Amino acid sequence: MHNDQFRVMHIISNLDIGGAQEVVRTLVAYLAEEGCVPIVCTFKDGPLRQDIERLGILVEVLPARRYSIVDFPLFVTDMLRIRQALINVVKKHHIEIIQTHLLRVLDFLVLTLRGKAKTPLVFLTAHNTNEELQKEQLPRHRWLLKPKRLGYRLLYRLSARSVNGFIAVADGVKTELLETIGPIDDKITVILNGVDIRRYQRPVDKGAIRDKLGLTEQARLITTVGTFKRQKGHAYLIEAVAALVLQFPDLHILLIGDGDLRAALQAQTSSLGLKQRIHFLGSRSDVPGLLAASDYFVLPSLWEGLPMALIEAMASGLPIVATDVSGTRQVMVPGETGIVVPPGDAQQLAAAIRELLSDSARAQAMGAAAQRRIEDFSAKKQAQEHIALYRREWIGSRGRL
Repeated sequence: MHNDQFRVMHIISNLDIGGAQEVVRTLVAYLAEEGCVPIVCTFKDGPLRQDIERLGILVEVLPARRYSIVDFPLFVTDMLRIRQALINVVKKHHIEIIQTHLLRVLDFLVLTLRGKAKTPLVFLTAHNTNEELQKEQLPRHRWLLKPKRLGYRLLYRLSARSVNGFIAVADGVKTELLETIGPIDDKITVILNGVDIRRYQRPVDKGAIRDKLGLTEQARLITTVGTFKRQKGHAYLIEAVAALVLQFPDLHILLIGDGDLRAALQAQTSSLGLKQRIHFLGSRSDVPGLLAASDYFVLPSLWEGLPMALIEAMASGLPIVATDVSGTRQVMVPGETGIVVPPGDAQQLAAAIRELLSDSARAQAMGAAAQRRIEDFSAKKQAQEHIALYRREWIGSRGRL
């Protein structure tokens, strides 16, 4: 019988600052606390590597993809090179379980590592409801969008036969997987994202943090965290703020993150005369402190899985306005922990923010309720549920050999 000290490799596309990356960082930390031996493997180094290594967890950086499928012979050579690099890492660290995040075509490459007794189990993680390839991800070959979408759907349907399981981070993600792949309920396990509550409930000097940002303690501070891409809906938040600044002259917005839409969002901010109100902070490693120094949190996303930024804000005790996307209602209680509005509607977003800004007592009560509720979404529980899944499939796969 295995003693549950599984040697687990989490493979993620990159170690930039982002929601899925934070899921991996938090998960491997708690898997280690629960007795597993995790390592992280990535194809692009990034700022989160130091955070992970400070936890005493090894990070392996493999050579990234170099060729698109349009250069088919080179693409095949590339895939074989990456596969061999993965095999070497699996052998080097005696990996028993592989779990992937945000890999797309490399998911299928990882699946080729599955086999008999001494080769690893493989789990694929779905982080979003809208997992399909987006136009902005194919800037040079837009004509490939539909063929690639169809190809991915077919490959995931075929992979359902050989993968040990899909892990969905919310019920809405499972529902979309079933619609995309087919009736594979027995292969999908929902494990909700968890947050390292300790990181978001440490005492901080709010005044000092605001002073560094050039903001007074009297300013009303709204924060949002997310990569600058269409999915995150920043443009709707900026439009909503324009409708609020005359009524609330002390209102300021922190946009934490970076991405391809930064220039466009800054141009929108300037055109609306909001440069003194909206602060672009870039990617930050001090998000817990910035949340602690804030008064409110807004999640304007157009789609999500189970957004880490949302549960981090709740752990920080912030009242929240969030769009009604996958995961939001699974975590929030509308009217109790915050206000939920339709995605892509700047007017309703502005109205909800106005409600909180106009009733500080209600906002404080919502923040306290959010902090109490988030205890059900701990990283410890998330890690324990992963280990239980690993154990079930480990025992089952040995029985099938």
